[in-house]
Amino acid sequence: KEDLVRLKKQMRVFCQICQHYLTNVNTAVKEQAFTILCDVLMIFSHQIMTGGRDMLEPLVYTPDSSLQSELLSFILDHVFIDQDDDNNNGQQDDEASKIEALHKRRNLLAAFCKLIVYTVVEMNTAADIFKQYMKYYNDYGDIIKETMSKTRQIDKIQCAKTLILSLQQLFNEMIQENGYNFDRSSPTFSGIKELARRFALTFGLDQLKTREAIAMLHKDGIEFAFKEPNPQGESHPPLNLAFLDILSEFSSKLLRQDKR
Repeated sequence: KEDLVRLKKQMRVFCQICQHYLTNVNTAVKEQAFTILCDVLMIFSHQIMTGGRDMLEPLVYTPDSSLQSELLSFILDHVFIDQDDDNNNGQQDDEASKIEALHKRRNLLAAFCKLIVYTVVEMNTAADIFKQYMKYYNDYGDIIKETMSKTRQIDKIQCAKTLILSLQQLFNEMIQENGYNFDRSSPTFSGIKELARRFALTFGLDQLKTREAIAMLHKDGIEFAFKEPNPQGESHPPLNLAFLDILSEFSSKLLRQDKR
């Protein structure tokens, strides 16, 4: 028991060191620290107790919210970038180095998505990943789609909440950029609607199987649409009302009694 406690202490210190290196100037050091952290968090997750190894419970280590958000920030800053931004420290921008750089970024994303799938980090963290599905479809579409599928197998309701959260985040970003008087025919709004349509397709054809999740998704979406009252008074529509247009992409998945 004492040995386990000592090992956990050493492992925590090691994770803190790696977390510190996530903000290092050198990209290679940051990437190495991130990869090691993902591996360590997987090894010492609750999975360590599977197969009747309950005695290892003292070793289970759950990353706190600050570490989770740092890992997510790393992914957003180093994976979801334009190829041209990643100039490999002035290295000649040839095709081979582009492919190698993309391969590296795919590995980083896959390592983080694995933490989501095995519930090492909160599932709602995936909202920031899911919302990139269309924009980075060619580079990471397969990884993101697989993550969606796996999270749905773990918890259908929570996965649906995460999908709607990602659409809400994109909607809020659009409002911040364009204000509430945006054009519904704009590429940005159309892009969010198209993403919602793609999300809806991932639910498949068995409406009974996805009934609860789809109902919850609509409930969350409707609450969001009516959340911000219009400062001009009740006679004016709520500020987020246009979100219902995005939500309607899922309506075909509702059972008739749930539509009512």
